[in-house]
Amino acid sequence: MDNMTPMINAVTRVTLVVMAGLLMGWALHHETRAVTLGMTLGLLAGLVNFRYLATKIRLVTLAVANKEGKSFSLGFVTRICFALLVTMFSVKIEHFSLEATIAGLFIPQLLSIPVGIYLSVKNKL
Repeated sequence: MDNMTPMINAVTRVTLVVMAGLLMGWALHHETRAVTLGMTLGLLAGLVNFRYLATKIRLVTLAVANKEGKSFSLGFVTRICFALLVTMFSVKIEHFSLEATIAGLFIPQLLSIPVGIYLSVKNKL
């Protein structure tokens, strides 16, 4: 699963660049502060979930490769609880847009599609 590491790193870099742009927009454009802050919070939580999922995938592939027995895991429940925690934080604090926070949760996972296509085309050349 070493071919997964460049994709994870690329998605992390792209997400951090988008977050930096959103924080710049937060500082410069006062009318959209709630949206940019909510999207930044959602992106941060989505990135944490994305990297956590990648770690779990690595552990599962190592367990299969070593022919170990199935281990108990709460990976999906942990990710859902983290997303709910961030959503509840966004609802409780009025400076965050709930819609932007929820949208930001999905962006790192969706970014893995074009990044994966780009890296596969780049590796074929």
